Amino acid sequence: MSGTPLQWLLLFLSTLLTINLALCLPQNPSPRKTYIVQMEKSLMPETFTEHFQWYSSMIKSVVTEPEKQDAEDDEKIIYTYQTAFHGLAAQLSEEEAERLEKLDGVMAIFPETKYELHTTRSPVFLGLEPQKSTNIWSDSTADHDVIVGVLDTGIWPESQSFNDSGMTPVPAHWKGACETGRAFTKSNCNKKVVGARVFYRGYEASTGKINEKDEYKSPRDQDGHGTHTAATVAGSPVRGANLLGYAYGTARGMAPGARIAAYKVCWTGGCFSSDILSAVDRAVADGVNVLSISLGGGVSPYYRDSLSIASFGAMERGIFVSGSAGNGGPDPISLTNVSPWITTVGASTMDREFPSSVKLGTGKIVSGVSLYKGRRNLSKEKQYPLVYTGSNSSSPDPSSLCLEGTLDHRKVAGKIVICDRGINPRVQKGQVVKDAGGIGMILSNTAANGEELVADAHLLPAVAVGERAGKMIKQYALTNPKATATLAFMGTKLGIRPSPVVAAFSSRGPNFLTLEILKPDMVAPGVNILAAWTGEVGPSSLQTDHRRVKFNILSGTSMSCPHVSGVAALLKARHPEWSPAAIKSALMTTAYVHDNMYKSLEDAATGAPSNPYDHGAGHIQPAKALDPGLVYDIGAQEYFEFLCTQGLTSGQLDVFAKISNRECRNTLANPGDLNYPALSAVFPETSNVTAVTLHRTVTNVGPPVSTYHVIVSQFKGVFIRVEPAVLKFNSKDQKLSFKVTFTTKSRQTTPEFGSLIWKDALYRGWPRVGFGRVVEMPTRHRPNHLSGSDRNVVGLELSGSVGNDCDENVVEDEVEAPPQQAEEWWESWRRCGGGGLRGEGELDWDSGRSK
Repeated sequence: MSGTPLQWLLLFLSTLLTINLALCLPQNPSPRKTYIVQMEKSLMPETFTEHFQWYSSMIKSVVTEPEKQDAEDDEKIIYTYQTAFHGLAAQLSEEEAERLEKLDGVMAIFPETKYELHTTRSPVFLGLEPQKSTNIWSDSTADHDVIVGVLDTGIWPESQSFNDSGMTPVPAHWKGACETGRAFTKSNCNKKVVGARVFYRGYEASTGKINEKDEYKSPRDQDGHGTHTAATVAGSPVRGANLLGYAYGTARGMAPGARIAAYKVCWTGGCFSSDILSAVDRAVADGVNVLSISLGGGVSPYYRDSLSIASFGAMERGIFVSGSAGNGGPDPISLTNVSPWITTVGASTMDREFPSSVKLGTGKIVSGVSLYKGRRNLSKEKQYPLVYTGSNSSSPDPSSLCLEGTLDHRKVAGKIVICDRGINPRVQKGQVVKDAGGIGMILSNTAANGEELVADAHLLPAVAVGERAGKMIKQYALTNPKATATLAFMGTKLGIRPSPVVAAFSSRGPNFLTLEILKPDMVAPGVNILAAWTGEVGPSSLQTDHRRVKFNILSGTSMSCPHVSGVAALLKARHPEWSPAAIKSALMTTAYVHDNMYKSLEDAATGAPSNPYDHGAGHIQPAKALDPGLVYDIGAQEYFEFLCTQGLTSGQLDVFAKISNRECRNTLANPGDLNYPALSAVFPETSNVTAVTLHRTVTNVGPPVSTYHVIVSQFKGVFIRVEPAVLKFNSKDQKLSFKVTFTTKSRQTTPEFGSLIWKDALYRGWPRVGFGRVVEMPTRHRPNHLSGSDRNVVGLELSGSVGNDCDENVVEDEVEAPPQQAEEWWESWRRCGGGGLRGEGELDWDSGRSK
């Protein structure tokens, strides 16, 4: 005990010595990183003639003395933004950023954010499928005036999907450029690919210089993802398109007459916000009409999200912006790109699959999917040893995931190996099995994937099976030391039922930033999609894959987003006067929520019916969106008024207001009054509020003289009253308003669904397909970060016109139709424009199948 005080004394002296030494040593500033700085451009002092001089002066005033001596201040500025966003991106230390934020003229500073491409495997990209345009969408001169900017990994210009034969000269409003670089010259642009740019300064500032021997520092796409999305948006028709013989048919983009401008913002190490922001800013100045952004970086408050701010600026210029919802499903509250001025797109399946099967030694046959085609084939008449290296059929463990280096050659050589899904890319698991001597693979879904099946171009015979089948096969292998199996591949199958189905990976709502804005907005095809591919890598994207293909089949919300972007381009061409909000409204109010068995859309994760937090307004229906009857339009000032209801400070609002000198006029009583094509009434759980009234205004884009009557479903939890119940229009573009009052009658613990329909005189029993969904969210789903008391939410998605001139014998929504009657209804519905008209020898828009 007597030694204890001495120990403490020595410790005290040692601590003092450490502190003194620290104080004597020179203090190194924190490492420099990229910051995006939003500036109030109107505050530039008169002593400067241009903004760059002002920005350079400000940077020079905040850098530390050693930094001033080591580098030129101008080199710290990597971008300046002038169109959709005003400011700069610069390399600064944390201390320098803090000093800069205090200077006059600085509105906000955002640290660099890393974004990811929205595919279902990483780093191997998955996802896309071109579908068919119909006579309604036939090419016209107007189509050729629409330019879609695609922010992605670049473009492979030699693809037949970018052939410009028969196209008219580039529109006069186009101010873009065809930037050159390694393996990319001016001649790689044409009347289809009208522009191509690269943005890498933010990426290099964060990760170091790009190795130009390994990666194209040019618009050329060596990854494939950007080529895929661009071709889906506006690819030219290519007959005989296929992947290794699968999905044979004519591939064409959603808007084959539209132009493409490729903005390469993603590189081997990811996509960075300063580059993305610069691309949006440049695209707006270049003259794009639509922006397609298949990437995301999580959710931040509106005023802290640089992409949200930049897309607000694009929207002010009349540019439609679509973004992928993300691949965080089926977890709730997993959405990205949730700003109301961005169209948020989830993913769904089509009625085409690539079936394969597993035949066990017991004689039992299990269905699966695969895109395998190679020299290694297993005999259907022979059984092969089957092995599962995991210890439990119900949950995966490290030894069952087939991670690199985990398989024992002695245990798997000459056998079919069962691998659990997760951690590493699906196709990489097959390579691991192949390297260890395995002759085939069964890829088993886990609880995270459920029964959703995504096909892959594996490097050895491999079949993907659902969770239930996977458990059964694993149990068989674990309990039978002489377990055997064989694998078979059956090509392409059409007419799959049910379809469409909401993809399990598709991110889900609600929108935790603002419960009053229901998200996602809609779903579109995003599973097993065929589209153009780079010539640089094989279809699996693995380095060991030496196959080269012109088309690839991928999956992800990255693939569903360009479907909507392309359809938006078609709508813009037909209705150039429509605002971005009007286009979104047309897509949402004409979406459908029933599959080809006339049942509610199904959630692939659970097998149960999906709801608006899964599918939004429903599955897009382009032929109907052309003539929606009514639209819910929103101008830039009203979007700003929405922000004024979000409890933001004046400084936080300024990041949106200063672009066009906007100010709050307080025209919205609450966020739910934004004229969105969906309604969400939020009730405080502990207050005495028993009624919420929301307001909407519709614009007549149909016949000048028309009358609409409202139809509203009955609900257990609320009474709904719409006033007025009849809307009478006397002219085109006339606006009429109505209000919807939600009055509580009993608290519900489970969601409730229904619809609100505006019915015109042409309505003849048209089924409730995509016209409104009502949701009541249980209190337990309230995001933890929301301030105030607990809240219940009732949501209502709206329709425009539901009129049509096809006589239908429709089974009521609540009654299950007999199979024959359902088939007749489905075919009749499609014939009347429900899912797109068919053309001989081309892909069906709503099914993607070849004829």
